[in-house]
Amino acid sequence: MIKNLDKKVSKYYKRLDTKLNYVVPNENVFRLLGDSNFNFKNKKILDIGIGNGDNLLEFQRRGAIIFGIDIREKILKIFIKKNKQNPKNYFYCDLNEDFPKINKKIDLVLCKDTIYYLKPERQFVIFDEVNKILKKNGFFLFQYIQTQLKQTSKNFFSFNLGNKSLFHNMRHYMDKQNPLPFLKNQHIKKLLKNRHFRIKKNIFDINIHTKNKKTIYTVNRFILLQKI
Repeated sequence: MIKNLDKKVSKYYKRLDTKLNYVVPNENVFRLLGDSNFNFKNKKILDIGIGNGDNLLEFQRRGAIIFGIDIREKILKIFIKKNKQNPKNYFYCDLNEDFPKINKKIDLVLCKDTIYYLKPERQFVIFDEVNKILKKNGFFLFQYIQTQLKQTSKNFFSFNLGNKSLFHNMRHYMDKQNPLPFLKNQHIKKLLKNRHFRIKKNIFDINIHTKNKKTIYTVNRFILLQKI
């Protein structure tokens, strides 16, 4: 685990608390929920770590009532104003220190690109907090980066990621300014153990980045849980 992770994360995101850059909703999020027959109409959905808010706005387009938590205060204010949101539904919070008081029962919690920025002990706290605010049979969808692989072969048709002669695991995230640790499988198992959830879906996807003539493969894990 990265030393002083909480301080590094806070510093890193203060630098990013400037401009809202819209991209697109995440395909895997909506595919997983669609495969689980999730009905968005009038459902209360909380996004822990809103990113640029693309997933939240897509939830809203599909009829949901949306809520968000983020460590970037300016970004939250810009998002609320630009998209005419209810300020009471949004919470500025450093999850390494606290979790906001939410007096609503939530149907779906999304936590994408967030959990690995929390200290290990705080990750357990967040899982417990999500359990408290979720309705019975509500969903918790979280994502994290399992690993990154650097392509060592110049054969651009290569795809066997387990072949160590073609790819090797990176020890650190490709952007050295980003204090992102890779979460180990054993740690995820501990997070899930005795947490009053059952696993509904468990998939991974791969993103490919090119940087300084290097090809980097990012392996993302998406796990959809249901409260029992």
